[in-house]
Amino acid sequence: MKSYGITDIGLSRKFNQDYSLECDEPIGNLKNLYVVCDGLGGHNAGEFASSTAAESFFDFVEYSESKMPLSIFKEAVIKTNKKIYEAGQEPQYDGMATTLVAITVLGNTAYVVNIGDSRAYVVGRDGITQITLDHSYVAELVREGQLTRDEARFHKKNNVITRAIGAEATIKPDYFQVSLENDEILMLCTDGLYNMVSDMTIRSVVSSHNSLKAKAERLIDLANEAGGKDNIAVVLISK
Repeated sequence: MKSYGITDIGLSRKFNQDYSLECDEPIGNLKNLYVVCDGLGGHNAGEFASSTAAESFFDFVEYSESKMPLSIFKEAVIKTNKKIYEAGQEPQYDGMATTLVAITVLGNTAYVVNIGDSRAYVVGRDGITQITLDHSYVAELVREGQLTRDEARFHKKNNVITRAIGAEATIKPDYFQVSLENDEILMLCTDGLYNMVSDMTIRSVVSSHNSLKAKAERLIDLANEAGGKDNIAVVLISK
Protein backbone atom coordinates (compact mmCIF):
# COMPACT_ATOMS: atom_id res chain seq x y z
CA MET A 1 0.00 0.00 0.00
CA LYS A 2 0.98 3.62 -0.40
CA SER A 3 -0.59 6.69 1.14
CA TYR A 4 -0.32 10.40 1.73
CA GLY A 5 -1.92 12.34 4.59
CA ILE A 6 -2.13 16.06 5.25
CA THR A 7 -3.95 18.41 7.63
CA ASP A 8 -4.48 22.15 7.39
CA ILE A 9 -5.77 24.73 9.88
CA GLY A 10 -8.07 26.32 7.29
CA LEU A 11 -8.85 30.04 7.15
CA SER A 12 -11.14 30.54 10.14
CA ARG A 13 -9.81 28.50 13.09
CA LYS A 14 -7.19 29.45 15.67
CA PHE A 15 -6.22 25.84 16.36
CA ASN A 16 -5.79 22.78 14.15
CA GLN A 17 -7.78 20.03 15.85
CA ASP A 18 -7.56 17.59 12.92
CA TYR A 19 -4.95 14.83 13.12
CA SER A 20 -3.96 11.94 10.89
CA LEU A 21 -1.59 8.99 11.05
CA GLU A 22 -0.59 6.70 8.20
CA CYS A 23 1.35 3.43 8.18
CA ASP A 24 1.83 1.54 4.90
CA GLU A 25 3.73 -1.28 6.63
CA PRO A 26 2.51 -3.98 9.04
CA ILE A 27 1.57 -2.80 12.51
CA GLY A 28 0.74 -5.53 14.99
CA ASN A 29 -1.40 -8.10 13.20
CA LEU A 30 -2.58 -5.64 10.53
CA LYS A 31 -0.90 -5.15 7.17
CA ASN A 32 -1.32 -1.34 7.30
CA LEU A 33 -3.28 1.29 9.21
CA TYR A 34 -4.68 4.77 8.56
CA VAL A 35 -6.53 7.02 11.03
CA VAL A 36 -8.14 10.47 10.95
CA CYS A 37 -9.49 12.29 14.03
CA ASP A 38 -11.26 15.64 14.41
CA GLY A 39 -11.08 16.96 17.97
CA LEU A 40 -13.77 18.81 19.89
CA GLY A 41 -13.17 21.14 22.81
CA GLY A 42 -11.88 24.61 23.58
CA HIS A 43 -8.28 25.80 23.27
CA ASN A 44 -5.88 22.83 23.23
CA ALA A 45 -8.42 20.23 24.40
CA GLY A 46 -9.51 19.35 20.88
CA GLU A 47 -5.93 19.11 19.68
CA PHE A 48 -5.05 16.88 22.62
CA ALA A 49 -8.12 14.68 22.07
CA SER A 50 -7.48 14.07 18.36
CA SER A 51 -3.72 13.49 18.57
CA THR A 52 -3.97 11.33 21.68
CA ALA A 53 -6.83 9.27 20.26
CA ALA A 54 -5.04 8.61 16.95
CA GLU A 55 -1.74 7.70 18.59
CA SER A 56 -3.42 5.57 21.28
CA PHE A 57 -5.47 3.75 18.65
CA PHE A 58 -2.25 2.89 16.81
CA ASP A 59 -0.67 1.64 20.05
CA PHE A 60 -3.65 -0.53 20.96
CA VAL A 61 -3.70 -2.02 17.45
CA GLU A 62 0.02 -2.77 17.58
CA TYR A 63 -0.22 -4.73 20.83
CA SER A 64 -3.54 -6.47 20.18
CA GLU A 65 -3.41 -10.25 20.17
CA SER A 66 -6.55 -10.51 18.03
CA LYS A 67 -6.16 -11.75 14.46
CA MET A 68 -9.26 -10.44 12.69
CA PRO A 69 -9.17 -6.78 11.56
CA LEU A 70 -12.59 -5.80 12.88
CA SER A 71 -11.93 -7.53 16.21
CA ILE A 72 -8.68 -5.58 16.50
CA PHE A 73 -10.54 -2.36 15.71
CA LYS A 74 -13.24 -3.09 18.28
CA GLU A 75 -10.68 -3.68 21.02
CA ALA A 76 -8.64 -0.60 20.07
CA VAL A 77 -11.57 1.80 19.84
CA ILE A 78 -12.98 0.72 23.22
CA LYS A 79 -9.60 1.22 24.89
CA THR A 80 -9.06 4.54 23.12
CA ASN A 81 -12.45 5.80 24.23
CA LYS A 82 -11.68 4.83 27.84
CA LYS A 83 -8.39 6.75 27.73
CA ILE A 84 -9.91 9.92 26.26
CA TYR A 85 -12.98 9.79 28.50
CA GLU A 86 -10.86 9.46 31.63
CA ALA A 87 -8.54 12.28 30.53
CA GLY A 88 -11.62 14.42 29.93
CA GLN A 89 -12.46 14.32 33.63
CA GLU A 90 -9.52 16.67 34.24
CA PRO A 91 -10.58 20.37 34.40
CA GLN A 92 -8.26 21.49 31.58
CA TYR A 93 -9.77 18.89 29.24
CA ASP A 94 -13.39 19.15 30.33
CA GLY A 95 -15.80 18.43 27.48
CA MET A 96 -13.21 17.23 25.02
CA ALA A 97 -13.95 14.48 22.53
CA THR A 98 -12.98 13.50 19.00
CA THR A 99 -14.22 11.76 15.92
CA LEU A 100 -12.27 8.75 14.69
CA VAL A 101 -12.25 6.92 11.37
CA ALA A 102 -9.73 4.17 10.69
CA ILE A 103 -9.08 1.80 7.82
CA THR A 104 -6.89 -1.19 7.05
CA VAL A 105 -6.61 -3.07 3.76
CA LEU A 106 -6.06 -6.81 3.46
CA GLY A 107 -5.92 -8.09 -0.09
CA ASN A 108 -8.91 -6.63 -1.93
CA THR A 109 -10.89 -5.88 1.24
CA ALA A 110 -10.98 -2.67 3.27
CA TYR A 111 -12.00 -2.81 6.93
CA VAL A 112 -13.29 0.40 8.48
CA VAL A 113 -14.38 1.69 11.89
CA ASN A 114 -15.86 5.12 12.54
CA ILE A 115 -17.44 7.16 15.27
CA GLY A 116 -18.49 10.75 14.62
CA ASP A 117 -18.64 12.48 11.25
CA SER A 118 -15.18 11.99 9.80
CA ARG A 119 -15.59 9.88 6.70
CA ALA A 120 -14.15 7.07 4.61
CA TYR A 121 -14.75 7.02 0.85
CA VAL A 122 -13.85 4.77 -2.05
CA VAL A 123 -13.17 6.54 -5.34
CA GLY A 124 -12.98 4.79 -8.69
CA ARG A 125 -13.91 4.95 -12.33
CA ASP A 126 -17.59 4.35 -11.47
CA GLY A 127 -17.82 7.25 -9.00
CA ILE A 128 -17.31 8.17 -5.38
CA THR A 129 -19.01 6.27 -2.56
CA GLN A 130 -19.12 7.14 1.11
CA ILE A 131 -18.40 3.98 3.11
CA THR A 132 -19.16 5.34 6.58
CA LEU A 133 -22.36 6.75 8.06
CA ASP A 134 -22.08 10.11 9.82
CA HIS A 135 -23.08 10.25 13.47
CA SER A 136 -24.45 13.78 13.31
CA TYR A 137 -27.67 15.74 13.63
CA VAL A 138 -27.88 16.68 9.95
CA ALA A 139 -26.96 13.16 8.80
CA GLU A 140 -29.96 11.85 10.67
CA LEU A 141 -32.13 14.41 8.87
CA VAL A 142 -30.69 13.27 5.52
CA ARG A 143 -31.39 9.61 6.32
CA GLU A 144 -34.96 10.56 7.26
CA GLY A 145 -35.40 12.37 3.94
CA GLN A 146 -35.76 15.82 5.52
CA LEU A 147 -32.57 17.20 3.92
CA THR A 148 -30.59 16.51 0.77
CA ARG A 149 -26.84 15.88 0.99
CA ASP A 150 -26.14 19.30 -0.54
CA GLU A 151 -28.49 21.02 1.92
CA ALA A 152 -26.74 19.26 4.78
CA ARG A 153 -23.36 20.70 3.70
CA PHE A 154 -24.60 24.23 4.44
CA HIS A 155 -26.95 23.56 7.37
CA LYS A 156 -26.27 25.73 10.43
CA LYS A 157 -26.09 22.63 12.62
CA ASN A 158 -23.84 20.55 10.38
CA ASN A 159 -21.14 20.53 13.07
CA VAL A 160 -23.35 18.89 15.72
CA ILE A 161 -22.26 15.27 16.14
CA THR A 162 -24.16 12.65 18.09
CA ARG A 163 -21.34 10.19 18.88
CA ALA A 164 -17.66 10.76 19.62
CA ILE A 165 -14.62 9.20 21.24
CA GLY A 166 -14.48 10.37 24.86
CA ALA A 167 -17.96 11.88 24.97
CA GLU A 168 -19.35 9.03 27.07
CA ALA A 169 -17.99 6.11 29.06
CA THR A 170 -19.39 3.66 26.50
CA ILE A 171 -19.65 4.16 22.76
CA LYS A 172 -21.23 2.57 19.71
CA PRO A 173 -18.95 2.68 16.66
CA ASP A 174 -19.91 1.42 13.21
CA TYR A 175 -17.87 -1.19 11.36
CA PHE A 176 -17.70 -1.80 7.61
CA GLN A 177 -16.13 -4.31 5.23
CA VAL A 178 -15.81 -3.30 1.57
CA SER A 179 -14.52 -5.14 -1.50
CA LEU A 180 -12.14 -3.10 -3.65
CA GLU A 181 -11.19 -2.98 -7.32
CA ASN A 182 -7.47 -2.70 -8.10
CA ASP A 183 -7.62 0.88 -9.37
CA GLU A 184 -9.80 2.30 -6.60
CA ILE A 185 -8.47 4.84 -4.10
CA LEU A 186 -9.56 5.09 -0.49
CA MET A 187 -9.93 8.46 1.21
CA LEU A 188 -10.30 9.44 4.84
CA CYS A 189 -11.28 13.04 5.58
CA THR A 190 -12.88 15.42 8.04
CA ASP A 191 -15.89 17.67 7.55
CA GLY A 192 -13.58 20.56 6.71
CA LEU A 193 -13.20 18.93 3.29
CA TYR A 194 -16.59 17.50 2.42
CA ASN A 195 -18.57 20.51 3.69
CA MET A 196 -16.50 22.77 1.44
CA VAL A 197 -15.96 20.62 -1.67
CA SER A 198 -18.61 18.65 -3.56
CA ASP A 199 -18.41 14.90 -4.12
CA MET A 200 -18.15 15.50 -7.87
CA THR A 201 -15.12 17.76 -7.43
CA ILE A 202 -13.47 15.41 -4.94
CA ARG A 203 -13.90 12.54 -7.39
CA SER A 204 -12.42 14.58 -10.23
CA VAL A 205 -9.31 15.41 -8.21
CA VAL A 206 -8.80 11.94 -6.74
CA SER A 207 -9.35 10.24 -10.12
CA SER A 208 -6.71 12.36 -11.85
CA HIS A 209 -3.31 10.99 -12.84
CA ASN A 210 -1.43 13.14 -10.32
CA SER A 211 0.46 11.75 -7.32
CA LEU A 212 -1.35 11.09 -4.06
CA LYS A 213 0.51 14.05 -2.56
CA ALA A 214 -0.57 16.39 -5.35
CA LYS A 215 -4.17 15.19 -5.12
CA ALA A 216 -4.36 15.65 -1.35
CA GLU A 217 -2.79 19.10 -1.51
CA ARG A 218 -5.21 20.12 -4.26
CA LEU A 219 -8.16 19.06 -2.09
CA ILE A 220 -6.82 21.20 0.76
CA ASP A 221 -6.48 24.15 -1.62
CA LEU A 222 -10.03 23.71 -2.90
CA ALA A 223 -11.46 23.59 0.64
CA ASN A 224 -9.67 26.82 1.49
CA GLU A 225 -10.68 28.45 -1.79
CA ALA A 226 -14.30 27.64 -0.88
CA GLY A 227 -13.96 29.44 2.45
CA GLY A 228 -11.80 27.22 4.66
CA LYS A 229 -14.33 27.42 7.48
CA ASP A 230 -12.85 24.51 9.42
CA ASN A 231 -9.68 22.49 9.83
CA ILE A 232 -9.13 20.03 6.99
CA ALA A 233 -7.65 16.53 6.99
CA VAL A 234 -7.21 14.23 3.99
CA VAL A 235 -5.60 10.80 3.71
CA LEU A 236 -5.44 9.06 0.32
CA ILE A 237 -4.60 5.36 0.06
CA SER A 238 -3.92 3.19 -2.98
CA LYS A 239 -2.24 -0.07 -3.91
